[in-house]
This record gives sequence, structure tokens and C-alpha cells, in this order.
Amino acid sequence: MGRKPKTPRNQYGAWLFLLRKEKGFSQEEVAKKTGIPRTNLMYWERSGNLVGRKQIMKLAKLYGVSVEELLRSEKPGKE
Repeated sequence: MGRKPKTPRNQYGAWLFLLRKEKGFSQEEVAKKTGIPRTNLMYWERSGNLVGRKQIMKLAKLYGVSVEELLRSEKPGKE
């Protein structure tokens, strides 16, 4: 388990975190499978800043979602 965050996740960062956790991956596992540095994953999940195009495609493939779904800010059905 990681340390407690100093600031809460924003909506997009929380969505990225949720997708990763639903697949049962740690940030380290995602980093190894995609070649994306763990620090980037950590930053995106915390800050909610948008991920670059190449990284979006890698994450979408790993998480089994479309790029469009990955770019959503909340889980489908919560609208």
C-alpha cells in the first residue's frame, strides 16, 4: 500500500486510478508492461493531467478499454 496523498485526486486522475485498480495492476506492473515510467503514472493519477497520445493508446490496450473511454473522466453509467 502506498502513502496517503497530500491532495485529493481530481476526477480524471481518479478515473485512471480506478481503471488500473479494476485490472488489479500496481503502478510498477503497468510501467513494466507499457514502458511508461512509474513516476508518470503516479503523476497522471494524482494531477489528472492528460496523458500523451502514445501513452493513451498503451494504457487503453492494457486496461481493455477504448481510447475514448480512457479519456472519460468518470466510469460509464455515472452520468
